[in-house]
Amino acid sequence: MEKKKFRVALVGCGVIAPNHLSALADLDETEIVALCDIRPERAERRREEFAPAAQVFDDYSRMLREVKPDAVHIATPHYLHAPMAIEALDMGIHVFLEKPMAMKPEEIPALLAAEQRSSAKLCVCFQNRFNLPVKEAGRRIAEDGGVISAFASVAWERSESYYRSGDWRGKQETEGGGVLINQAIHTIDLLCYFLGKPKIVEATTANHHLRGVIEVEDTAEARITFEDGRIACLYATTAFPGGDFTNILLRTKNHRLEIRGNRLLVDDEIVLTEQFDPLGKACYGSGHAKLIAAFYRAIAEGKDSPVPGTSAQYALRILLAAYRSGGEPVEI
Repeated sequence: MEKKKFRVALVGCGVIAPNHLSALADLDETEIVALCDIRPERAERRREEFAPAAQVFDDYSRMLREVKPDAVHIATPHYLHAPMAIEALDMGIHVFLEKPMAMKPEEIPALLAAEQRSSAKLCVCFQNRFNLPVKEAGRRIAEDGGVISAFASVAWERSESYYRSGDWRGKQETEGGGVLINQAIHTIDLLCYFLGKPKIVEATTANHHLRGVIEVEDTAEARITFEDGRIACLYATTAFPGGDFTNILLRTKNHRLEIRGNRLLVDDEIVLTEQFDPLGKACYGSGHAKLIAAFYRAIAEGKDSPVPGTSAQYALRILLAAYRSGGEPVEI
């Protein structure tokens, strides 16, 4: 007997949507039944590419009511993430949610409460946890007794044209911030993945190259203290002319590990290079398909979400505290 497929909908058919739809189209366990965007022509294009039988909507609530999907992927602008996720969870619909899981501090407990009371699961899209260099680093770190301290750098280029590409980008009310909440949040999540629960952050932010174009920061630095006293430092910018580079340096008792893009170095020697064909930007990594597959496997087997809100919240709490810091220590 053929297994029942999960009927899946997606809202937000922009830049990141192909990463979700490609993974869903390749899974035997899922069927894409609906696509939603306030610009229906974008949903129509995604339907032609990935799901010819899917229905197209321009109203999210109507899509959920009429289609009643088993799960929905939310890939909309930041300010819509928490409200849309809460609406679906309260209908018993599983949610795969793009980062950030929320945009405002008060939305975090509201979303976590919805996750707790729902019969459905929430998974936040921190796909970099599933990149092979990250997995291998975690294995080696566990063997060596854990991370002592960490440093991460995010040096990316985001131009004026990037921010002009969407009317929500670069605005406080709709994006919620700049480099921290949009680009560096993945790296901040990996710091929490390796070091645990954060406690205090001291940070500063600046706009160096897009004054008058964006309302938010293009550069930030932070010193994060975790609950057990371990320290991580972060430097992040989208003002770097020259591409997208992300490094995470992890110091253990006996070794120095560095995740440099798709490579893992141990004591300056390359020990692993992950080869993959990027769908979209190479900086997205290889983890989307792996995380999405793990999410539906967890649903089918009645297991915990691979990245629940209770875990994903810490990266968001760090960056929101960084925005409040102004160079002073702030409790997370």
